[in-house]
Amino acid sequence: MALLRRGFYLIVGCTFPGFWMLHASGFGAALFRPIQQWCHSTAVGWPSLVTAVLLYLTAICCFEFCWRLLKNTHP
Repeated sequence: MALLRRGFYLIVGCTFPGFWMLHASGFGAALFRPIQQWCHSTAVGWPSLVTAVLLYLTAICCFEFCWRLLKNTHP
């Protein structure tokens, strides 16, 4: 089971830069457009980084929540 967890974090770590580049190129631009409007900025790099980090943190939190639930149900 620990191999599954390590594999998940390995995949997350290796895919983040590619996802950030994809996100900055316009995939899901609706997510970082409010940050651009709020800061009156036309930059794409840092707003897409913020939203990409938030998306990955959400995925990690969901994985950890499910992992701990599964771990506590099986002694």
